[in-house]
Amino acid sequence: MEAVLRSRSRIAIVLLLCVSSLLSGFATDHARAGTREDRLQMLQLTNAAREKKDRDALKLDRVLSQYALAHSRAMADDGALFHSEDLSDVLRGVNWSMGGENVGVAHSLPTAHSAFMASKFHRQNILQSGYDHVAIGVFESDGSFWVTVIFYG
Repeated sequence: MEAVLRSRSRIAIVLLLCVSSLLSGFATDHARAGTREDRLQMLQLTNAAREKKDRDALKLDRVLSQYALAHSRAMADDGALFHSEDLSDVLRGVNWSMGGENVGVAHSLPTAHSAFMASKFHRQNILQSGYDHVAIGVFESDGSFWVTVIFYG
């Protein structure tokens, strides 16, 4: 029971970060696709977490990252987090047997990554040993970074 409460507390923290990011973002009217550096920063944070657990580094799929960027932009436009409707359709055309997706919003990319790591299921995606590729889309809107990370292997 205590583990369930801790898990719910972590989920509540992630949701709180998401809601506070949304509410604070209404003050300005700024939106842009994340830069190459933003995408590489998320990749570095992800691979650093994997390295600490003796997992191989993920290779960035630049083509699929265009989809991830479009997904992040759609979430920012809607002002809500949501997963891809059918991940198997998204992964069509790549060599995969397993896949996963993390989506989030935060004031910074390190904060988004920390929220992912604080969530059991998001952390499992990041640390899954069967994954060897990742696609990353970052969209900045009103001071918040909307992030889509697609894992596959």
